[in-house]
Amino acid sequence: MLKMVIGFITGVTISGLFVIWASGIIPTQADSLTDNTTDNLTGLLPDIEAIYHESLNLPFEMAESKIYDEDIAEFYRELMDRTGLGRVESGTK
Repeated sequence: MLKMVIGFITGVTISGLFVIWASGIIPTQADSLTDNTTDNLTGLLPDIEAIYHESLNLPFEMAESKIYDEDIAEFYRELMDRTGLGRVESGTK
């Protein structure tokens, strides 16, 4: 039991010293990052909104392509536009 307590205290002490040592070496402020670096990193992320709209609209667009009657196709297009399922232009919400 005494060995376990001494081992625990030693581990906490060594870990604490490591944290103090590392905090002096590793910069904790984001001032070292420039806006250019941040912009480059965000450019790597996919456009989640565009992917969402594409996955939502694609089945309805495929169904619309199978409608050959002009009146029904016009009704379907108007219904899609009114419900917000029509093609959304980029940059608009």
